[in-house]
Amino acid sequence: MRRFARVSCAACVLLAFLRPAVGDVFVLRSGGRIEGDLINSDENPRTSYVISLPSGGQLTLDAAVVEKVQPVRPELAEYEKVRRQSPDTVEGQLQLADWCRDHNLLAQRKKHLERVLQLDPDQAKARSLLGYQKVKDKWMTLEERMADEGKVKRDTKWITRQEAELYDSRKKQKTAEVEWIKKIKRWRDAMDGKQPDQAVRNFHSIDDPMAIAGLSDRLVKKPDIRTDARLIYVEALARINTHEARGPLAMCAIDDAVEEVRLSSLDELEKQKDDGVTAYFVRRMRDKHTTNAVINRAGVALGRIKDPSCVDTLIQYLVTGHDEVIQPPGGPGSMTTTFNKNGGGGGGLAMNQKPTIHTVYYHNPGVHDALVAITGQDFGYDQRTWSTWYANQKAKGAPVEAKK
Repeated sequence: MRRFARVSCAACVLLAFLRPAVGDVFVLRSGGRIEGDLINSDENPRTSYVISLPSGGQLTLDAAVVEKVQPVRPELAEYEKVRRQSPDTVEGQLQLADWCRDHNLLAQRKKHLERVLQLDPDQAKARSLLGYQKVKDKWMTLEERMADEGKVKRDTKWITRQEAELYDSRKKQKTAEVEWIKKIKRWRDAMDGKQPDQAVRNFHSIDDPMAIAGLSDRLVKKPDIRTDARLIYVEALARINTHEARGPLAMCAIDDAVEEVRLSSLDELEKQKDDGVTAYFVRRMRDKHTTNAVINRAGVALGRIKDPSCVDTLIQYLVTGHDEVIQPPGGPGSMTTTFNKNGGGGGGLAMNQKPTIHTVYYHNPGVHDALVAITGQDFGYDQRTWSTWYANQKAKGAPVEAKK
């Protein structure tokens, strides 16, 4: 075995001096690699490898030190022949680089183009093929030029350093949000497991804004089926107490199926004044696809917040009309008996009566209560009187102040 070790060591020393060969690659158990032509290819059983080296001479390796033999790719073998025949001149190296390009040997192509620049630093073709551009009589790579302009690369784009800072910040935020999503899932699963109390304590400790996305997903995007869990999410978002955290609370105050959860969200929003929340409730009320239920929930929310800026919207939506489809007696396509309205003849059967659309007007108590809470006035559902009073207040320059 010591003889094997001496041969292996000697082979590794030779690696630094070997040039690429045209034969096989001998992968050694020690981790080294030797390239050359196998001379004793017919030996069976294999006891040694006799290798003809491209630098001249031979090397004999015991079979025990060779892990495997890999054939050299045909194009690499051909490349070695072409390389040896190519002169070490600018023209010769350019032609060799073109040959490498045609045979998809990109690493070798780059090496020969760089050799051209060693021979002639100002060679335009090689500079261009290596990605250089001439800027103010100076050859620069794209990376150098972008750096000179104060730009850095993110993904596939070159952007300013300020944009890169924002990009990095957002990427860091996204990573943190994903970690919180995983953590929230783990804690939520534990609530249904053997240690629910510890899971609840974990939720009560949340105050990191990076947790907003995970909490919002389970509160409004895909609402948790457990009401108590949604109440915990409301509490956590309120504790974070940022504009971004108030967004899902506002959505929950309108859309949650359970009144307790909606009112709990409003309790927190009432403490944390935010013009954006008022704007959200007004927008939900004004949505052309809104329903009577949403109008009243938005009214309740605005009444709790008591923002005088929404008075005109509340007056407009105090009474609202909603189109309803009225089906004919007996349903669509039914047959009914008709009579002459004067009591005479002419009676008969009417076929295929169509549904009709009627506008039904509703008083909205949630909106009414909000107006009373904000203004201290009460004109019932009389929109005209409310509008007149509000116009007079504005004409007198007397701002509407929310009542305590």
